[in-house]
Amino acid sequence: MVTREWPDRAARVVADIGSGTGWAHPLFDGFGVIAFDILPATPTPNALTVRADMRRLPLRDSTVDAAFFSASIHYVPLAEAVGEAARVLRHGGLLLVVDSPIYANDGSRARASGRSAAYYAGAGYPELTASYHPVSAGELAALAADSGFALVGLKTEGPIGALWRRVARRPPASLMVGRRIRL
Repeated sequence: MVTREWPDRAARVVADIGSGTGWAHPLFDGFGVIAFDILPATPTPNALTVRADMRRLPLRDSTVDAAFFSASIHYVPLAEAVGEAARVLRHGGLLLVVDSPIYANDGSRARASGRSAAYYAGAGYPELTASYHPVSAGELAALAADSGFALVGLKTEGPIGALWRRVARRPPASLMVGRRIRL
């Protein structure tokens, strides 16, 4: 989507927020990529790697063209993540949320919270439950709109996809795209 949006990539900057291993950097070939993660990350040749909390990015207001969250937006309260993305995005910029758990409704989100709490407790780290913030599609759409985004697309995983993901041990398939229309 970003390559269709901006064929002249050289002047565009993508913030990979919660970048982890940097697996997504090659997807943004030709763009300027700044990778942010709270944990120390191995630098990649395709991005400037910065250790930072996604709730307080070391960027000036309205400085990036795309804010990309891949399997990461659920690690902080959603309002903080969306608000910080809104702060750093230029007018017309894109908010891209992919493969983070975006649940279709509050019931499925509550069940995910329960599974997460049980997992962390079983692993001996019950305090990590407080670091998991499952997202519902309605909450994400509402927060995006309140933060000045027009919703371009929102896709959550259906029940069959969720079952397949559990069987195949694959990450959830979800996508949210918003365009910054109001500063």
